[in-house]
Formats: sequence, C-alpha cells, structure tokens
Amino acid sequence: MKQRYLSLDFLRGLTIFGMVFSAIIPYGVLPAWMYHIQNPPPSHELDIAVTGISWVDLVFPIFIFCMGAAIPLSGRSRIEKGISAGSYILSTIERFFMLWFFSYAYVLLNFTTADGLWPQIFTILGFCALFPLYMVLKRKNSLPVRLAGAAAVIAIIAIGHFWFGEVISVQRRGIIIFLLAFLYLFGSLIWYFTRERLKLRANILILLFVFTYITKELGYPAATYANPQVRWWFNMEYFYFLLLLVPATYIGDILYKRVKEGNIYNNIGGKAIHLFFPLALLTVIWLCYAFYMNLSAFFIIIIATAPFSILFYIACRHLPQYLEFLFVAALLLVCGTAMIPVEGGITKVPCTISYCFATCSISVLLLIFSDYLCKYIPGSFLVKVFSGAGMNPLMSYIAFDSLVMPLMKVTGLVAVYRAAYPAGCPLAGVARAAVAVLLTMWIVSLLSRRKIFWKA
Repeated sequence: MKQRYLSLDFLRGLTIFGMVFSAIIPYGVLPAWMYHIQNPPPSHELDIAVTGISWVDLVFPIFIFCMGAAIPLSGRSRIEKGISAGSYILSTIERFFMLWFFSYAYVLLNFTTADGLWPQIFTILGFCALFPLYMVLKRKNSLPVRLAGAAAVIAIIAIGHFWFGEVISVQRRGIIIFLLAFLYLFGSLIWYFTRERLKLRANILILLFVFTYITKELGYPAATYANPQVRWWFNMEYFYFLLLLVPATYIGDILYKRVKEGNIYNNIGGKAIHLFFPLALLTVIWLCYAFYMNLSAFFIIIIATAPFSILFYIACRHLPQYLEFLFVAALLLVCGTAMIPVEGGITKVPCTISYCFATCSISVLLLIFSDYLCKYIPGSFLVKVFSGAGMNPLMSYIAFDSLVMPLMKVTGLVAVYRAAYPAGCPLAGVARAAVAVLLTMWIVSLLSRRKIFWKA
C-alpha cells in the first residue's frame, strides 16, 4: 500500500503545530482558554481541582488518536508483504525502544539554555546526528549507519555533559514521546492480535474501562507517581490512554479499506457535503466550548443531538462511508459525557475516562473535516505544510527547539524574534509563535517532499 491517507497526515501535523505553538505563546498574559485549563494564568501552577478542558488539552489526545489510526495502516501493509507474527512483535518492540531512546536523546542533545554559541552549534549537530539513527534508509544493510548515528548521539551528549554542564539523568526525558512509546507498544500488540476479531478488541476496551475506573478509585495513579523510583519509567496513565487509542485502531481499519480501494476522496461529492463537513467542525467547536465551560453532561448531550442527527441524515443520504465514523464518534461522546458526573468532572490531570472518550470523539469529527480540506484544497499552503510535517512527526516535534531556535541564536536572528513581541502586546507574541511554528513545519515539509523521513 503506497498511497497515504493525506487527511491523517494533515490532522497529525495540525496537532504538532498545536503542541509547539502552545508551548511558545506568551506566558501568563493570555486568556485562560489559551493554556492548559489546569495551569491557569498568570502563575500557571498546576491545580487539579480545576475541571474542564481547553483547546490546548485536545492536541495531545488527538495526536494519540492519529497514532492509533495509523497502526492498522502500517500493520496491514506489513502483513500483506508477508511479515510473520514473530517478526511483527519483534519490530514493534524495536520501535518501542527506538521511541523510548528518542524521548531521552532529543532532550539530552538540546543545550540551547546554555550561554554562548558553542552550545547552540552542538544542539544543531545533535539534531543532525539523529538523521543516521532515525532516517528511513533504502539500503539493505543499514546497521553501520545506525551505529554511526548512535555513536554521534552519545558523543554529543557526553560533550554537553562535560563541557556545558548538562545533567544526564533518567528523569530528563520528553514525557510526551516517552508516553507515546508505551502506547504504541500496547496498542500495536492489541491491534495485531484482534485485527480480525473486533469483539475481542471491544472486550479488551471494556476491561480497560473497568481497570481504569477501579485503579483510579483506589488511588493507584497518585501512589505510583509519588514514588520517584517508579514514576520515571511507569505511569498508570499508560493504560488509561489506551481507552482513546484502541477505538482509534478501529477507525484505522476503516481508513485502510478506503486506501486499499483507492477512492479516498473520489466518492465525496454533491452539494450536501458543503453542509456536512462544516457542521462536523462546528460540532467540534461547540463541544470544546461546552467542556471548557463545564456545562452539565445532560445539557451537552441534548445540544449535541441536533448536529449529530443532521450529520447522520446527510451521511445516510449522500455519504454512507462516514456512517461508521459518526457512530463511533456519537457512542464515545455519549459514554464520555455520561462519565463526567461519575468522575466529578472531565480533566486531563488526572486523566479521566470522560477525557479519553470525549477527545477521541472530537478527533473522529476533526478527521472527517480534514477529508473536506484534503478533497477541495489539497494544494493549499496550509494543507501541504501540515500534511508534510505530519508525515514526519518526530522531526516536526523537536525541530523548533533543536534546529530553528539555535539557528536563530547562531545567526543573530533571535534579536528579530524577540523584537517581534514588544512588551504589553500579547497578540504580537501569539502571531510571532504562529509564524515561527509555521516556518518550522514548512522546513520539515520540504524534507518530507524529498522523501527524507525519521521513523522509529
């Protein structure tokens, strides 16, 4: 299967934009909905008593959704090529360790907080050293290249430690990539052994639901996180987020069939689609507002009934290929919203069942809208940039901190970057962040067009 599902790449790129953008916007001066809702301005101290979610709290679960949907696309492609069960399991474990190593490597290779030019130069060299280690190579014997990349990475980390005073510790890792590594391991194995047995996958999801609810009630997540000897390698939420990823693999199975048939966007037509797809986006906006405002679960379901009814009606008449998508989205939304009063609110920290189900529902609707954009404006700048960056998620995720920012410091352009955010003008800081992230993603998309990819 050589054809990619462009919408999934676009949505993945959009979430990476959101992750990086939300990390570099002005601190403490924007409205609360521009930050993680449990880290409100101006102090941004974590307050787990706050419930609800903002758009910032959506980007990570949507990325998990994209990972889950991509598992069947790559997995079935490998199965069709004749990969054995043993080889699939071994390659899954290998990718887990590569992602696990990456979560440490990109952090330990970043010296941009140190003074002087040399730390910036070695940060750029560290970014370049990741190419031989993670770049997709066509040559059969890639082991020498991988070993050279690993040696370069280790050498630069050692230079950072002994020359720049950077601390090497098991606690210093990128928590998002670290979590994604475990989610990929569990999710990929669950999908493989249930790929032809959906009932079994559904039963596993039910068991995960029960496990999550019981362990949360018993306070296990807090107990494990409170132990520094445990929390660096294990977090109970590794299992909780599977409530999001496992349903996403079912969406991925549907996507694979569409890609296999070769008519991803060809059968999207008619005047009704110009109501269907924008309505899906408006439904997402409404849900985001409802969850942010902590509206009652009953009110959310009642208000969401109207747009979902219209979406189902149009799908039945004109776009039957989206009926399964809508059914999954509606079911997850109902289940997630129903859990809000049981759990005392929807929160990211601690991760709640309602958070996993509701954000997965929103992800499905956003994927539907992404189809609309990729059908009608596939050649637009934003679609090209986001989809190109979405094809290269590892590179896109670290390119700003590990390449663009140190390059600006080396060349002196960082003065222009800082001047673009004058004191007392937070909107200018937002615009600066958006431009900087778009520039970063454009650079990555150019590499993607030249078939230069990183892959764990």
